[in-house]
Amino acid sequence: MTDPAIREPISFRSEFKFFLRDIPVEITLRLYNPVHSNTVIVRQSHFIAVAGVDQEEQAACEDQTRDGDVLQQAISEFVCVYNAAIGNGLKPEASWLQRNPAFN
Repeated sequence: MTDPAIREPISFRSEFKFFLRDIPVEITLRLYNPVHSNTVIVRQSHFIAVAGVDQEEQAACEDQTRDGDVLQQAISEFVCVYNAAIGNGLKPEASWLQRNPAFN
């Protein structure tokens, strides 16, 4: 693990899958630990973006996690944008979720 040929080694920690209500797209979150660190990295299968939901509404959700847990923060991002869109009178659409091309 210390050879210069090895770049950014990580170990798999867990996987979490869920759906947002009325959107038939499975979202996957994977948690990893860098080998030489205690931090947690989250990789997600999709990103959420909704036309008509401004950045302020999305950013306001970021502080709603209480325990600072990485998984909860990632889920909260999806849920907050989803709820803001619903609050603006929009109907859920699969197009809100964009596939992450770096997720495999």
